[in-house]
Amino acid sequence: MPRELPNLDWLRVFAATAATESFALAAGELNVTPGAVSQRIKALEAYLGVELFQRYPQGVRLTDVGRRYAQRVLPPLEQLTLATREILSPKSAKSIRLTALPALAQLWLGHRIEEFHKAHANTTIEIWADPAIVDLRTSNFDMAIRYGRPPFPGCDHRELLFDELVPIAAPSLLRSSPLDEQGLPVGMPLFLDTYWANDFDDWLRHTGHIRPANLVTHTFSLYSMVIEATLNGRGFMVGHTSVVSDLIAEGRLQPLSERRVTAGNQFYLLTKAGSPLSDIAAAFIDWILDQAKPTPPAG
Repeated sequence: MPRELPNLDWLRVFAATAATESFALAAGELNVTPGAVSQRIKALEAYLGVELFQRYPQGVRLTDVGRRYAQRVLPPLEQLTLATREILSPKSAKSIRLTALPALAQLWLGHRIEEFHKAHANTTIEIWADPAIVDLRTSNFDMAIRYGRPPFPGCDHRELLFDELVPIAAPSLLRSSPLDEQGLPVGMPLFLDTYWANDFDDWLRHTGHIRPANLVTHTFSLYSMVIEATLNGRGFMVGHTSVVSDLIAEGRLQPLSERRVTAGNQFYLLTKAGSPLSDIAAAFIDWILDQAKPTPPAG
């Protein structure tokens, strides 16, 4: 290997961490400890002589140079993975490449995907969790889950999930904090993420409620970090029902209001217009659309 290239394992860990901006999530994906992820990132930073991530108490965030490096490094790593897989098992392997919003990939799709794997054991599902909009016409992705509104140029689309906004909090917070006349916890911070930074203002505008005086907001880079902080009872958030419905059904998060607001965008499943689908891609589409169907109420 040329001297100019760093350790491939460091790059693999960097790719996983850059995609999630979380040592913990990258560790779970790679089946190692967060400490092992941190050590490899530090080794890569020392080799390159630059800081790839900014460290915060709530997590990490790519620096500008780290983001540029990720944009250049991640695509060839993907190609290397695909090329190796094709050589190792050219006949039996089947793959699907999907790009999706991190919140949906981590909180809705991630724990459901095993059901598809059980029925299609020889299929590899590559989920690229990234808020960036990928042009399917020029990419090597088979499909995308896009949060937006039709039309989507060059793509066929299918409605996937109906999304509404509602403030939510952990039951532990509701037991310890008084609520104001709007049902919001008094003196507790509001958690937001950078992608959905306007959620609370949108909910207020459509419900006619008033922003509480002296409300403090904390902003995170990932929606999953917002949920983690909310589950720990440190504040409240605005829930996207399509993403947090499982947590609400389990009783781990609780709506603070009966007033739900239809989100300005919705989740759609996109495929390349006019491009025939492989049998496995068609099977995956049927499966994910079935997963997205509303669950009938009990009784």
